[in-house]
Amino acid sequence: MIVDIEAIARHYGGKVCKGNALIPTPGHSVRDRGTAIKASAGAPDGCLVACYNGTQADALAVKEMLRADGFLSQSASARALSAAERRSIRRAERERESARLKAERAAVDEAAAVWADAGLADPAHPYLTAKRLEPFGIRQAGRDLLVPMVDPDFRLWNVQRIRPDGRKLFGKGARTAGLFWSHGAFWQDGSPSDGPLAIGEGFATMAAIHAATGLGVVAALSARNLEPVAVAMRQAFPRRELIVAADDDRHLPRNLGLEAALRAASAIGGLVATPRPETTPEASSADFADIPRDEVAGRIESAREAVR
Repeated sequence: MIVDIEAIARHYGGKVCKGNALIPTPGHSVRDRGTAIKASAGAPDGCLVACYNGTQADALAVKEMLRADGFLSQSASARALSAAERRSIRRAERERESARLKAERAAVDEAAAVWADAGLADPAHPYLTAKRLEPFGIRQAGRDLLVPMVDPDFRLWNVQRIRPDGRKLFGKGARTAGLFWSHGAFWQDGSPSDGPLAIGEGFATMAAIHAATGLGVVAALSARNLEPVAVAMRQAFPRRELIVAADDDRHLPRNLGLEAALRAASAIGGLVATPRPETTPEASSADFADIPRDEVAGRIESAREAVR
């Protein structure tokens, strides 16, 4: 079976560059081009897959995805990797890991410098105005809002930039996995604040919940990161009531926001709150920052009442 590189690029919303189909690595943004696929008659399955922002497991998952979507043969004719090929894969993984750690270290220094030089966020910033939000725990550099991204020890690793038009950017090469923004989760003396803790995807979602309820909140800043952050919060708060606030992506073929929230809640024994009932007829997506503020607290309370 001949591997059609151009068809693969079209199907997954990528592009062809120097004979490679550059497509998003599974679980990454649709704008990501972290996976390269190249036709190679002598390679297993007739192609080589490299995930530059992933691991060998991600590359194997890509091959399974290609096979399921009909781009690779379903037959058992694919040969096993040779010893030389296995050594080459391990060497490439070590090189990628070394490059990743080097980029993360540089990004930590850059994030610290940017955060230190930034000023207070302007409450009239276009994004805050559009979302009807206060600048809880964030700063501003030029026209960009800065959302600090920390680990469970509250070490700053990265900052998310939010442009006036709402576009969001992470530091180049910076760590994102397991990092979060939090507000009101602790008192000034470091002890946990009172009441449940709400966990969700974006800064706007969680800032809206805090404004409406006064609850401590944590934002994972991506759907992919929601479960790891929720698990970290359960480790930090073994007995605290944890509520995962879902994004409702019902306009998509799969409701990715709700699926991520359900997985996260299952992993920590938490509750799931949605911005609107499942019976609501609207087909467009929504998060807690999109609904009227006077409805936010009611949706959180509905999730709590459902298990009483």
